[in-house]
Formats: sequence, structure tokens, C-alpha cells
Amino acid sequence: MEKMKVLLIEPMEQPRVVEIDHTLGELQRLVGGCIAATYPWDEDYVALVCNDNGIAEGLQPNRMLEDYDIILGSFFICGLGEEDFTSIPDELIEKYTEKFRWPELFLRDEDGIQCLRLTDSGIEVHPF
Repeated sequence: MEKMKVLLIEPMEQPRVVEIDHTLGELQRLVGGCIAATYPWDEDYVALVCNDNGIAEGLQPNRMLEDYDIILGSFFICGLGEEDFTSIPDELIEKYTEKFRWPELFLRDEDGIQCLRLTDSGIEVHPF
């Protein structure tokens, strides 16, 4: 069975590289259900794969995606081949590990949603 290396980002955890079987069932297991892929970064040939039903399933908010969305539940980043997902390229592991390094909490207040990023030096507040 072919293996695939992905960068897994779980709620309240730091990213980690995992090697999985390259099957639909294994991709679904990582995100806890049906998968949905998005391609938010034009410069890299990667996909962000998450649970397609995160809102309906009440999954925990995980990370802010740029400044326009919140990813719910566990998700992973993988490479893109011509017709399928592939292993994340080694040169992009560090980039996306750093991008999603810090766990985030989300709070709603009178100003909207606030993202609290939990870093080594304390809590950073980022309005959403």
C-alpha cells in the first residue's frame, strides 16, 4: 500500500508530520468524516483538507485561515499531484508548521470573534 506524508493540525495541538496509507478511508479518519479540500495558497502546490461537515457536526474551532475563515476540527496539509493528493514536500513542512504552530481559541464578544493565539510568550489577540 502506498504511503503519504501529511502535516496534521489538531485543535489545541502543534502541527506534526504523520505518515498514512494513501486511501480515502485514512484521509477521512484524520479529519473525522467526509473530506473537503481547499487551495488557499497559490504559490505552493498544497491542499488543506478538512471535515466537510464541521459546522453541522459541531467540531471545535481549530485555526484561523488567513483573515477570512476558521477551520473546524482536525485538518491536514498535503501535496498536490496531477490527479490526486501526494505527500507534502519536505521544503514546505517547515513553512506550514510555523504558520499553524500556535494553538488558537476563539471567543465571541460585542466586537465579533476574537482569536486568542497561545504562544510561548503569552496570549496574542487577533480580531477576526
